[in-house]
Amino acid sequence: MIPTARYELRMMLRKRSMWISMAIIVGLLSLTAFRQISDAVRDNDARGVMTTVALLVNIFLPVGYGSLLADRLVRDQLLGVAPILDATGGSALARLFGKYLGVCAAAAVPLATVYFGFAVVYTVVSGRPAGLAWALAAFAVVLLPAVLFVGAFALAVPLIMPASLFRVLFVGYWFWGNAITPATMPTLANSLVSPIGGYPLSALLGYRDTVSAGPTPGASLNFLRPQPTPATAWLSIAVLFALAALALYAAHAIRARTTR
Repeated sequence: MIPTARYELRMMLRKRSMWISMAIIVGLLSLTAFRQISDAVRDNDARGVMTTVALLVNIFLPVGYGSLLADRLVRDQLLGVAPILDATGGSALARLFGKYLGVCAAAAVPLATVYFGFAVVYTVVSGRPAGLAWALAAFAVVLLPAVLFVGAFALAVPLIMPASLFRVLFVGYWFWGNAITPATMPTLANSLVSPIGGYPLSALLGYRDTVSAGPTPGASLNFLRPQPTPATAWLSIAVLFALAALALYAAHAIRARTTR
C-alpha cells in the first residue's frame, strides 16, 4: 500500500497537466474576482475571509483535479500491467487503497498550495495571524473531505464507463449538485451529500455570507437538508466518507470480477 501511494503521489506531482489546469482555474478566478480579492486581503474578519475563500476554492478546483484523476485506476489495465501487479505478493485491496491515498494526496498538494498561499498573503497584508488558524480548520473539515470524496469516485466510476465520458458527466454533476440554487430545480446542493462543505462551513466555522446548507422553502429533496448544527455538520462529513468507502469497495469488487 505505501509503495503504491508513494508512486502515485510522485507520478501525479510530475504531471504538468495537473499544475497547468489548476493554474488556469486559479488565474481565471483571480481575473474575474480581482477587486473582491484585493478587498478581502485587507479585511479584518479573518474567519469570514478564509471561509469564503474555502467555499470558492471548493466550488471550482475539484473540477480540475477530479477530471485528472479519472484515468489513474483504469490506466493499469490500459497499459497491460494489471495482471503483473495482481501476480505480486501484495493484495489487490492494499494496492487500491494505496493508489487512492496517493492520488488524493497529489490532488491536495496544489489545492493546499493555492489556499494556504492565499492565507499567508492575507496574514501578511492584514496583519491577522488568525487567518492561518482558520485556514487550517477549513482545510481539515471542508477541502480535505471533498478531495477524499471526489478521489474515490474518480477512481471507481471510470471502471464502468470511458474516462472521457466520466469527465464530462462529472463536470455537469459538480455544478448541478453544488452550485445551483435548490429553489430553481431539483439538486443536491445545500444538502448533507454536497461535497463543497456547506454544513461544516455554516455550523462549524460560522460562514454566513450566503445560504450554503439547510432547507430551502419550496425545494425538492429537503429531507436531505436538515438545519445546520454541529451534529449535522459532522454527519455530512461522515456521509461523504461513507460514500467514498462505498465507491472504493465497488471498485475493488469490479476489478476482482474482471480479473477472474
